[in-house]
Amino acid sequence: MSPGVAPRGALKRLALLVLVLAIPWFTRDGASHGHPRHRAEWLQADDVMLRVLRDGKGDTTLVLLHGYGESLMAYRTTFDQLVRRYRVVALDLPGFGLSDKPDRAYDLASYDRRLSDFLRRWVRGPIVIVGHSMGGEVAAQLALSHPDQIVALVLISPAGYALAPLVADAAGMSASTLGWAASAMSSAMPPQDPAWLSEPADRAGYTPASDPAYRLAAERVLRDFDFTALKERFSEIRQPTLLLWGRRDPTIPFAVGEQIAAELPCRRFVPLDNLLHRPHESNPDTVVREIEGFLRDPTAVCGT
Repeated sequence: MSPGVAPRGALKRLALLVLVLAIPWFTRDGASHGHPRHRAEWLQADDVMLRVLRDGKGDTTLVLLHGYGESLMAYRTTFDQLVRRYRVVALDLPGFGLSDKPDRAYDLASYDRRLSDFLRRWVRGPIVIVGHSMGGEVAAQLALSHPDQIVALVLISPAGYALAPLVADAAGMSASTLGWAASAMSSAMPPQDPAWLSEPADRAGYTPASDPAYRLAAERVLRDFDFTALKERFSEIRQPTLLLWGRRDPTIPFAVGEQIAAELPCRRFVPLDNLLHRPHESNPDTVVREIEGFLRDPTAVCGT
């Protein structure tokens, strides 16, 4: 077998992995119409510049963190509903979307450091972190690091505890194979919608699949980031937490959600029937309704 060529079994698992991660994107609504509703900006966070979208008003800020291989576009529909009531910030995590992709560490500690600096520089007042999948693990870590400023959590099928065997198998694949997967995912999950989000002219044509830095970053995340790093620490999270989970999630199974729910000392656990790994995309109305209900009185889930 030639160097860098994955065995047939690995390629089959990889093809299934891409489908598992991308299915909800194939079924989403088409692009928005008319003039862009929003304008992107680039803000410093430690050693990187992040693409950021900010809108809405309020004393408390909701910060939205996406999953692996995605971008802030994952929250497009959710964002537009949430800004009617709250100040909302969505961003591309380092290594993804149109944020910087340095050839440096992408472990959980590095994400915690970069996002902590972002919060320090750009967000004032109480914060609610909303995180999905990999972004959910980062959100949980931030809550542990900033127990005073982060007042509540919304975790949507978060990583940090365990993955489905199919997804976990990807860790044993070659770097070149993982790079191919990253490119395939970027094609299925485009990080731009010019009808919804205005970008500078020099960034408007960006395509992750043709960017070597994107491929390298996506590979490094899978090498560096421990998707089970918080298995022993969910019980330490003291903030009120809304935990949303699709019962048919093939990426991080629903049973994992039940285990995390049992560990969280102050939580509301909402199973979502017939939904997969991205309920905020496949059924944003339900997710927004649950978030709004939770935020009316987050501490109510903590009992007395």
